[in-house]
Amino acid sequence: MSVVGTICQNSFQWKIPNFFDLNVNRGDCIKSPQFTLIGKEGIQKMFHLDLYPKGDEDADWVEIYLIPDDSLNSCTVSYKMGILGKEENLIIQIIQLKDYTFLEQNDGWGSRKFVKIQKLKSQHDIVLPNGTLTVLFESEGVQDKPKDPTMSLVDDLEKLSTNDDFTDIEIHCKDIKIKSHKAILGSRSSVFKAMFTNQCKESQTGCVKIDNMEPKVLKDLISFIYSGKVKKLEENVADLFIVADMYMIESLTDVCGTYMMNNLTNENAISYLILADSHNCKMLKEAAMDYIVQNIADFMEKPEMKKVSHELVMDIMKGVVKQNNK
Repeated sequence: MSVVGTICQNSFQWKIPNFFDLNVNRGDCIKSPQFTLIGKEGIQKMFHLDLYPKGDEDADWVEIYLIPDDSLNSCTVSYKMGILGKEENLIIQIIQLKDYTFLEQNDGWGSRKFVKIQKLKSQHDIVLPNGTLTVLFESEGVQDKPKDPTMSLVDDLEKLSTNDDFTDIEIHCKDIKIKSHKAILGSRSSVFKAMFTNQCKESQTGCVKIDNMEPKVLKDLISFIYSGKVKKLEENVADLFIVADMYMIESLTDVCGTYMMNNLTNENAISYLILADSHNCKMLKEAAMDYIVQNIADFMEKPEMKKVSHELVMDIMKGVVKQNNK
């Protein structure tokens, strides 16, 4: 059973008994117990080590990686790793890394060539006393990496979308009301911009009435306008695609179109094809068409095919003929 023991703050030993008798194959990974790295101002982050006793990419080498177990929001770690020998002295210092930045959970870093397996075998009396491999990990601690200024701006704008401060327009959609900012809506959508200029009633009344979409879709639309992000896009991607096109927000149209294109199934390909055709989205139309052509046997008896226009059906048939002639 492997054990991690603390020597002092940010210094750990990982003991792996019976190292050469481990029941592992090439590509198999063993994980150390978790340990904590502590930085200045009390910052603490949980990590573990992943080790490949018989290698992964190269069967001649043991591989090792430091893996974060916390949600990091970007942090920087300096560390070194080595192997302790018979007299508890450092036999091999394998890795020394300065200021590596972990960007997200499970983003690991280490060495594909930690130590050569043949070297462990030839020096096993010194390097593996009693068959135990001891990895020494030492770190200067962990530091939060300053947030990228662009991401800070995005986060601040996202917060603004749920804050009533300085709002100057109210959007009514069925049973909900959303307070917003003309400058932001108008800068992201030419349709909204037109509403707030040229003495339009929306600008004069300070109210926009929208009844042709569901409140959930409107909330996602406003969220994207402020932050450029959509949470749980899969829940209403087709509806968002329609309103993005309606309000001429090209970046959201692209996001939705790309998502649908990458998530085509037998259940949605026909509806996505019709949607793309009616909104002149070439990339989605071609992707959905190709998917249907490649799986034509699954679509011939589908009732939804009756909703496909004659022109699209002809295009599908041409694609099938072309495919069969290859």
